[in-house]
Amino acid sequence: MFLIFFVLALFPESAVWEKDFHSWSLEEALSILNDSPWAREQTATRVVGGIGSGIAGEKEIYERFYVRLLSARPIREAYARADRLISNTESVDPTAAKSAKDSLDLDTSDWIVVAVAFRSNDMSREQEVKRELQTQTTETMKTRAYLSTARFPQVRIMAFFPALEDGVGAKFVFPRKINGEAVVTAGDQNLIFELEMPGDMPDVRTTFKVREMMVKGELIL
Repeated sequence: MFLIFFVLALFPESAVWEKDFHSWSLEEALSILNDSPWAREQTATRVVGGIGSGIAGEKEIYERFYVRLLSARPIREAYARADRLISNTESVDPTAAKSAKDSLDLDTSDWIVVAVAFRSNDMSREQEVKRELQTQTTETMKTRAYLSTARFPQVRIMAFFPALEDGVGAKFVFPRKINGEAVVTAGDQNLIFELEMPGDMPDVRTTFKVREMMVKGELIL
C-alpha cells in the first residue's frame, strides 16, 4: 500500500487541461470554466425583506460575476467541448464545426482577452447588469476596466465587445506587450482584473495566480 502511495506522489495524475480536450467529460469542461487557474468567481450577497425563507421573511440575494481568461486556450477548448456535449452533437454540421475551429484557432498572440459574465437569483438585477454589459463601448470602458501586474499597474483596454447571448459574456481586450515588454511573465506573482460598475452594482476585482497558469514550463494566458 505504501508503495502505491509513493508512486502516486512521484507521478501525480495529470491536470484536466493537460489532456486532449476531445476526451473531456461535461463535468471536466465545466470545471475548467468555473474552477481552474484561468477562471474566477466573485460573489456578493445581500438580504432583502419580503416573502422568503428567512425567519423574518428575509431572502438572500446572490450576485455572481464569472471572470475568465478567454485568450487562454484551455478556456476556449472548455467552451467548445461543453457546447458540443450539451448540444449532443459529436458529429456537427460543417458550418458549426468551422465556427468552433475558428474560435479555438483565434490568434491571441498580441492580446489578453478577459470575458465577464453575470448571474443572480434576482432576475431584475441580472437584467440590469447584463444590460450594462451589453450597451457599453470601448470608449466608455477605457477608464473602468484594468489589468494589472506589479510591473504594469492598471493597463487599459484596447477594445471592448459587449456581451452577446452566447453565455461567454462581455469581452475586454488588453495588450500583451507595452513598449515591447510583456505585461505578464512567468516571474510575476499575480494578474489582477478590475472593473468599475455604476451605481450600487458591485465592482469586480479578481486575482489570477501566474504560477498556477504555468503548464509544462509555459505560461498559458
